[in-house]
Amino acid sequence: MEDQTTAQGQPIQKKKSKTKIIVLIITLIIAIVLAVLWWINYNKYITTDDANLDSYRIDVASQVSGRISRLLVQEGDTVKEGQPLFEIESAAMLSRRMQAEAQYAQLMAQIEVAKINVKEARKDYEVAVLSEGLSKQNYERAKAQYAGDAVPLETLQTMEENWKSSCLQVEIAQNRIQSSEATIEATKRSADAALASVETMDTDLSYYIIKAPADGTIGKRWSLAGDMISAGQTVFTLNKGTDMWVAVYLEETKFSNVQMGQEAKFTLDAYDKLTFYGHIYYIGDNAASEFALVPPNNASGNYTKVTQRIPIKISIDKIEGDSKQKANMKLISGMSAEVHIIK
Repeated sequence: MEDQTTAQGQPIQKKKSKTKIIVLIITLIIAIVLAVLWWINYNKYITTDDANLDSYRIDVASQVSGRISRLLVQEGDTVKEGQPLFEIESAAMLSRRMQAEAQYAQLMAQIEVAKINVKEARKDYEVAVLSEGLSKQNYERAKAQYAGDAVPLETLQTMEENWKSSCLQVEIAQNRIQSSEATIEATKRSADAALASVETMDTDLSYYIIKAPADGTIGKRWSLAGDMISAGQTVFTLNKGTDMWVAVYLEETKFSNVQMGQEAKFTLDAYDKLTFYGHIYYIGDNAASEFALVPPNNASGNYTKVTQRIPIKISIDKIEGDSKQKANMKLISGMSAEVHIIK
């Protein structure tokens, strides 16, 4: 019985050994193929996953201080350049504008009254000129009559005084015209100043309605309606979605083969069936750590070498892949990317 069992067991063990060898060989072949593919990929591409979509960010703030009366958009809204975003309470400014407008209207009314006074003064001047001419004629006549002893000296003196009084009336009427005209000019200048004040307040009132400086998407809201804000305080951060790129922070150990205009492709975690193509159009002049909040330099004498990262920007030139994902695609700043720069 033992001999029979042993005889039957040997073929089974041999079969198992052959299976293990085959599996081992297949595994080795797969490992070699993967290694070769990795080596080809390593030689063809510079690869990094320290990358994300980025865009210009615009801080939207008010030029005046005050309380936010209304928010007209929310986070995630797409806005167009010139679209109102929020409003600041402007009741006090509106009141001052109404006062300035009323002052302007009052000055314009004073100008109209002064114009009427000028017309009346000119009429009075014409009457005074006529009266002066008549008085002068009477004086000349009396002077001739006095020379012929036709009238007494008192009459001549009376006529002379009447003529001199008429001359004064002409001068007074002329001065009145000049004074009224000067009043008109002065009132016009005051009215122009009041109108300029109204126009200035109109400009200031435009600052109480804050509009989008460019097309984009509201990335972040920093304040709520009812909050008091100061001039220059950011209320919204606007992502300028029309200008978007891939921000890459490439290890310095991979930097030797990187140059301007180099082609690259990348994928986004959000759209696994799409491949994006572009080229390098910006290479930073400083490592990313140079602008860190905590500088890398220290005076303690302790030093740990850290691989530095060089900022690179890659354009988005072409998109290929699943048509459904492409149709529903929405690129958002901050999306993670895996980049392959072609050597």
